[in-house]
Amino acid sequence: MSEKNTLPGWMKWWFVASALIQTWDASFIWLRPHSLPGGKLHSLWKPYALYIDIDLRYGDLDDSFGLAQSLLNFAEVILLVVALIMNSQNHRCTTVTSFTVSTMTFWKTVLYFVMSTSLVNGSNMIGTSDPLKLIFLFLIPNGVWLLLPALSMISLGNRLAEPLENTQKSKKKQR
Repeated sequence: MSEKNTLPGWMKWWFVASALIQTWDASFIWLRPHSLPGGKLHSLWKPYALYIDIDLRYGDLDDSFGLAQSLLNFAEVILLVVALIMNSQNHRCTTVTSFTVSTMTFWKTVLYFVMSTSLVNGSNMIGTSDPLKLIFLFLIPNGVWLLLPALSMISLGNRLAEPLENTQKSKKKQR
């Protein structure tokens, strides 16, 4: 297999984990109220009983932003699966597809953080003023969705930039 068309092992694992977690997460949102504590499906989402006390958007059945970002989760899952299939076939578009989905995940998460701040009157969606709860139950878990996509973007961006650099070097040599 050509290395330029395959993903590093860590990124494949991240894409698989991301697809599973995003499917689970978006399903929680779309299956409310059944996925909420007391709902008939809640046993599949027990950790959310704690999380919805911190991120109030997850318990708010009327929050259209939460629904919209969950639809984007499903779109990302489809692209993650496509990227993994392309990777297994050594497809020439693996890198650009993977870069695209990583960028989508990164910026959707940035938007999610912004929507949870006073900048856009979203701080009412954070259900704690306890800094430790905020750090360990909101910032760190959600920060992973910034860190790993950013690392993927850097890795894949370098790969995408290489042919451009080679072309520029060739043109300089020809002069």
